[in-house]
Amino acid sequence: MKRFSRKAPAREPGTIMIVVTEGEKTEPGYLKAFKEIHVPTHIKKSVFNLRIIPGIGVPKTVVDRAIQELQDLQGPLSGKDSVWAMFDRDEHPEFEGAKDKARNKGIHLVVSNPCFEIWGIYHYQDWEGHIERGQCQKRLEELCPSYGRNSGKIFIDRDAIENRYRDAMRRAKESLNSREKEGDPEGNPSTSVHRLINAILSKVEELKSKNHARR
Repeated sequence: MKRFSRKAPAREPGTIMIVVTEGEKTEPGYLKAFKEIHVPTHIKKSVFNLRIIPGIGVPKTVVDRAIQELQDLQGPLSGKDSVWAMFDRDEHPEFEGAKDKARNKGIHLVVSNPCFEIWGIYHYQDWEGHIERGQCQKRLEELCPSYGRNSGKIFIDRDAIENRYRDAMRRAKESLNSREKEGDPEGNPSTSVHRLINAILSKVEELKSKNHARR
């Protein structure tokens, strides 16, 4: 009797972007809200699949999971795909090793110092002085009451995410430039979340142009 092997389903020729996050609520909550607001519904999942994998833990485990996700994507259509590892500086002992491993394996890094909340603050104001994690969270709560402890530290100010993200991107770039001049490229305060946001928006614009050209 002849046996037939079962073929894996063919993959749609779209783009997959995977973001593996350290945090379980704050980063995923923001990214999901950003996706809902800025990725049009007509750009279907088969065309641009933005996946968020939350709560993976310390930088080392985040990077390890990101590498596994990238390996799972390998194939003839994977050239358009990307995997991002998002985590905070804090005081993680294997922070530098995790970054080096990610870069060696082709993982894009999104690092915030001291924490992701500095990106939230940048939606509202500049911040150039050194800031501790607790102070950063407290300031974001003052600027965005919905972030408060009772709401689970989720930054989903829709007005800010929709209308102030470009201000946040500008301030994030300026913070990295300032830290670079000081000789500490990822020093406190700084974040590279804007690079991920720019990648998402660039892909959306690319797909919009392709859809328009087909009409």
